[in-house]
Amino acid sequence: MKRYWYFASTLPFFPFGAAAPMTVEEFDERCSRLIDKGDMALVHLVERARAGEYSAAMEASPFLRSFLRFEAGVRNALVAARAKANKWDPETWLRSGIDTVEVSQIVQAVLSAPDPLQAELALERERWNVIEQLSALSSFELDYILAYKMKLLIAIRCAAFNKERGTEEFNTLYQNILDTAADAAGSALDTGVGP
Repeated sequence: MKRYWYFASTLPFFPFGAAAPMTVEEFDERCSRLIDKGDMALVHLVERARAGEYSAAMEASPFLRSFLRFEAGVRNALVAARAKANKWDPETWLRSGIDTVEVSQIVQAVLSAPDPLQAELALERERWNVIEQLSALSSFELDYILAYKMKLLIAIRCAAFNKERGTEEFNTLYQNILDTAADAAGSALDTGVGP
């Protein structure tokens, strides 16, 4: 795999929970100036890998291959745990050929979070840790740059979480549910249908 000594060394360090030092657009623009055109195809596939979408072109990157395997395992384990809790058959939603054993502790951390925001943050922290593990030996290589973009996506997503806005949207959704239920109950009484 080609090494990008200069570019990789200019990328600022930022830990989990810190603000992203640049936007994804700024990062892609830097990449377009400093990375070979063939490797840029992989840079553009990072968002798809983050979303758990597979592309055969990702096979060229050990980092993307490993991350996709991890992501599919986490998603399968979450599906299995939620299906079990609701007494559903998980086979309908599971991706075949994916091992969930390695990620069971991660899933337990996510499912035991006290609220949905903490669950999302726990999952993003675990993704971050896996990204660091997968890219630890690829300093200056393309995989390091791909991992950096993945971290930018996580930092930007976490920064978008807003407790007040989330609470407001939840309250609006909940009120809509109550209003719909009240309307349905009123319609049932008007027509003589129902209890």
